[in-house]
Amino acid sequence: MKKFLFLLVLIAITIISACSNDDDNNNPIDQLPPATQSGKQTFACLINGEAFIPSQFGQGRPRATYFFKDNAYTLGLSGATGGGTESQLIVVQGLDVEALEEKQYQLVSEDFKVYSGLYVRDSSKPLLSTSKENPGKLTITKFDQENGIVAGTFEFTVLDKEGNEIKITDGRFDLFYESNVTVISD
Repeated sequence: MKKFLFLLVLIAITIISACSNDDDNNNPIDQLPPATQSGKQTFACLINGEAFIPSQFGQGRPRATYFFKDNAYTLGLSGATGGGTESQLIVVQGLDVEALEEKQYQLVSEDFKVYSGLYVRDSSKPLLSTSKENPGKLTITKFDQENGIVAGTFEFTVLDKEGNEIKITDGRFDLFYESNVTVISD
Protein backbone atom coordinates (compact mmCIF):
# COMPACT_ATOMS: atom_id res chain seq x y z
CA MET A 1 0.00 0.00 0.00
CA LYS A 2 2.88 2.37 0.80
CA LYS A 3 4.37 1.74 -2.66
CA PHE A 4 1.03 2.48 -4.27
CA LEU A 5 0.61 5.70 -2.23
CA PHE A 6 4.20 6.74 -3.05
CA LEU A 7 3.58 6.09 -6.76
CA LEU A 8 0.31 8.05 -6.63
CA VAL A 9 2.02 11.03 -4.95
CA LEU A 10 4.86 10.89 -7.50
CA ILE A 11 2.37 10.92 -10.39
CA ALA A 12 0.45 13.81 -8.81
CA ILE A 13 3.65 15.84 -8.38
CA THR A 14 4.62 15.16 -12.00
CA ILE A 15 1.20 16.27 -13.25
CA ILE A 16 1.16 19.40 -11.08
CA SER A 17 4.67 20.42 -12.14
CA ALA A 18 3.79 19.88 -15.80
CA CYS A 19 0.65 21.98 -15.43
CA SER A 20 2.54 24.80 -13.75
CA ASN A 21 4.56 25.37 -16.91
CA ASP A 22 3.28 28.31 -18.90
CA ASP A 23 1.13 26.81 -21.65
CA ASP A 24 0.88 30.18 -23.39
CA ASN A 25 4.00 30.57 -25.45
CA ASN A 26 5.13 34.16 -25.02
CA ASN A 27 8.23 33.81 -27.18
CA PRO A 28 7.32 35.61 -30.44
CA ILE A 29 9.55 33.40 -32.64
CA ASP A 30 7.67 30.33 -31.41
CA GLN A 31 4.36 31.92 -32.43
CA LEU A 32 5.39 31.92 -36.09
CA PRO A 33 4.40 28.98 -38.29
CA PRO A 34 7.24 26.57 -39.06
CA ALA A 35 9.30 27.09 -42.20
CA THR A 36 7.80 24.57 -44.65
CA GLN A 37 8.00 23.93 -48.39
CA SER A 38 4.71 22.29 -49.35
CA GLY A 39 2.30 25.14 -50.10
CA LYS A 40 0.92 25.59 -46.56
CA GLN A 41 -0.11 29.19 -47.41
CA THR A 42 1.99 30.72 -44.65
CA PHE A 43 3.72 34.10 -44.53
CA ALA A 44 5.05 35.42 -41.24
CA CYS A 45 7.94 37.24 -39.59
CA LEU A 46 8.94 39.28 -36.58
CA ILE A 47 8.61 43.07 -36.74
CA ASN A 48 10.88 44.58 -34.11
CA GLY A 49 10.63 41.29 -32.23
CA GLU A 50 6.82 41.02 -32.37
CA ALA A 51 5.05 38.25 -34.29
CA PHE A 52 3.46 39.29 -37.61
CA ILE A 53 1.06 36.61 -38.86
CA PRO A 54 -1.50 37.64 -41.50
CA SER A 55 -5.00 36.20 -41.46
CA GLN A 56 -5.66 33.39 -43.91
CA PHE A 57 -8.73 35.24 -45.20
CA GLY A 58 -9.58 38.59 -46.75
CA GLN A 59 -7.47 41.24 -48.41
CA GLY A 60 -4.42 40.78 -46.17
CA ARG A 61 -4.14 37.02 -46.63
CA PRO A 62 -0.71 35.73 -47.67
CA ARG A 63 -0.28 35.98 -51.41
CA ALA A 64 2.35 35.20 -54.04
CA THR A 65 2.44 36.17 -57.71
CA TYR A 66 4.95 35.36 -60.43
CA PHE A 67 4.37 36.87 -63.86
CA PHE A 68 6.23 37.16 -67.15
CA LYS A 69 5.69 40.33 -69.17
CA ASP A 70 7.85 42.29 -71.61
CA ASN A 71 10.68 39.72 -71.45
CA ALA A 72 11.07 39.93 -67.67
CA TYR A 73 9.62 38.35 -64.54
CA THR A 74 7.91 39.98 -61.58
CA LEU A 75 7.67 38.27 -58.19
CA GLY A 76 5.42 39.49 -55.39
CA LEU A 77 5.06 38.05 -51.87
CA SER A 78 2.84 39.81 -49.35
CA GLY A 79 0.73 39.67 -46.24
CA ALA A 80 -1.10 42.22 -44.08
CA THR A 81 -2.69 42.50 -40.65
CA GLY A 82 -5.16 44.88 -39.05
CA GLY A 83 -6.86 47.80 -40.69
CA GLY A 84 -6.56 51.60 -40.78
CA THR A 85 -4.09 52.91 -38.21
CA GLU A 86 -3.53 49.36 -36.92
CA SER A 87 -2.63 47.95 -40.33
CA GLN A 88 0.76 46.49 -41.21
CA LEU A 89 1.83 45.30 -44.64
CA ILE A 90 4.96 43.40 -45.68
CA VAL A 91 5.87 43.00 -49.36
CA VAL A 92 8.90 41.28 -50.85
CA GLN A 93 9.14 41.84 -54.58
CA GLY A 94 11.27 41.65 -57.67
CA LEU A 95 10.38 43.89 -60.60
CA ASP A 96 11.50 43.03 -64.14
CA VAL A 97 13.99 40.42 -62.93
CA GLU A 98 15.54 37.26 -64.34
CA ALA A 99 13.74 33.92 -63.95
CA LEU A 100 13.42 32.92 -60.30
CA GLU A 101 15.81 30.27 -58.93
CA GLU A 102 16.42 28.56 -55.61
CA LYS A 103 19.10 30.90 -54.26
CA GLN A 104 19.65 34.04 -52.19
CA TYR A 105 18.76 37.51 -53.50
CA GLN A 106 19.67 40.93 -52.11
CA LEU A 107 16.73 43.16 -51.23
CA VAL A 108 17.88 46.63 -52.24
CA SER A 109 15.43 49.14 -53.71
CA GLU A 110 12.17 49.50 -55.60
CA ASP A 111 14.02 50.06 -58.88
CA PHE A 112 13.46 47.78 -61.81
CA LYS A 113 15.69 44.71 -62.25
CA VAL A 114 16.23 44.27 -58.49
CA TYR A 115 14.46 42.86 -55.43
CA SER A 116 13.18 44.91 -52.51
CA GLY A 117 11.50 44.61 -49.14
CA LEU A 118 8.66 46.98 -48.25
CA TYR A 119 6.88 47.78 -44.99
CA VAL A 120 3.85 49.93 -44.22
CA ARG A 121 2.44 50.59 -40.76
CA ASP A 122 -0.85 52.48 -40.82
CA SER A 123 -2.28 52.74 -44.31
CA SER A 124 -2.07 56.54 -44.20
CA LYS A 125 1.72 56.54 -43.68
CA PRO A 126 4.39 56.28 -46.37
CA LEU A 127 5.75 53.02 -47.71
CA LEU A 128 9.22 52.19 -46.32
CA SER A 129 11.64 50.30 -48.56
CA THR A 130 15.02 48.64 -48.36
CA SER A 131 17.86 50.52 -50.03
CA LYS A 132 21.33 49.93 -51.41
CA GLU A 133 22.71 51.37 -48.17
CA ASN A 134 20.41 49.22 -46.04
CA PRO A 135 19.79 45.95 -47.93
CA GLY A 136 18.04 42.80 -46.82
CA LYS A 137 17.93 39.26 -48.14
CA LEU A 138 15.45 36.88 -49.70
CA THR A 139 16.29 33.19 -49.91
CA ILE A 140 14.20 31.01 -52.19
CA THR A 141 14.42 27.50 -50.73
CA LYS A 142 11.82 25.95 -53.04
CA PHE A 143 10.53 27.02 -56.42
CA ASP A 144 8.27 24.30 -57.80
CA GLN A 145 6.79 25.47 -61.10
CA GLU A 146 4.84 22.25 -61.71
CA ASN A 147 2.88 22.60 -58.46
CA GLY A 148 3.04 26.41 -58.26
CA ILE A 149 4.84 26.58 -54.91
CA VAL A 150 7.37 29.17 -53.78
CA ALA A 151 8.92 28.95 -50.31
CA GLY A 152 11.78 30.59 -48.48
CA THR A 153 12.94 33.12 -45.93
CA PHE A 154 13.48 36.87 -45.78
CA GLU A 155 14.83 39.59 -43.53
CA PHE A 156 15.38 43.29 -43.91
CA THR A 157 15.51 46.59 -42.06
CA VAL A 158 13.84 49.81 -43.17
CA LEU A 159 14.16 53.33 -41.79
CA ASP A 160 11.24 55.61 -41.05
CA LYS A 161 11.44 59.34 -41.82
CA GLU A 162 12.98 60.01 -38.38
CA GLY A 163 15.70 57.43 -39.07
CA ASN A 164 14.33 54.81 -36.65
CA GLU A 165 15.01 51.22 -37.68
CA ILE A 166 12.16 48.78 -38.22
CA LYS A 167 13.62 45.28 -38.22
CA ILE A 168 11.84 42.56 -40.18
CA THR A 169 13.45 39.27 -39.09
CA ASP A 170 12.86 35.52 -39.20
CA GLY A 171 10.56 35.91 -42.20
CA ARG A 172 9.27 32.74 -43.80
CA PHE A 173 6.76 31.94 -46.52
CA ASP A 174 5.35 28.83 -48.15
CA LEU A 175 2.80 29.82 -50.78
CA PHE A 176 1.02 28.69 -53.89
CA TYR A 177 1.57 31.43 -56.43
CA GLU A 178 -0.60 32.95 -59.15
CA SER A 179 1.17 33.00 -62.50
CA ASN A 180 0.96 33.39 -66.23
CA VAL A 181 4.19 31.39 -66.70
CA THR A 182 3.69 28.13 -68.57
CA VAL A 183 5.78 25.14 -67.52
CA ILE A 184 6.98 22.93 -70.36
CA SER A 185 7.83 19.41 -69.18
CA ASP A 186 9.94 16.89 -71.07
